[in-house]
Amino acid sequence: MLRFKGVQLSSDLTLRTDRDFAKAQSAIDSEVIRRLEDYTPVAMERFRNRGKMSKSHIVERPGVIINTEPKAKREYYNNKGFSGRNRGRYWLDRMKADHKDDILRKAEEKFR
Repeated sequence: MLRFKGVQLSSDLTLRTDRDFAKAQSAIDSEVIRRLEDYTPVAMERFRNRGKMSKSHIVERPGVIINTEPKAKREYYNNKGFSGRNRGRYWLDRMKADHKDDILRKAEEKFR
């Protein structure tokens, strides 16, 4: 068993850790939103709003990304995937499977 006597942690350690975590989470959120655009279906029935769903992702709070389009939930589970190579249902899960390492690398860069 090790005993550490006289070890003092910096008084601003928690503040620095929280700040670094917030920067990393912000980097993850922005990278996820950027990459989701290629996976989110394009609304085909409304040509004037074409592509609106893929540009409707926002950060609700750190770590929580939502799509503000009314039909997004239905499309997430039921889309047939005819509007593009990567586009279709379960877009977040598919994007994470393809780009998880890239996203984590971006977060790592913010910790340095």
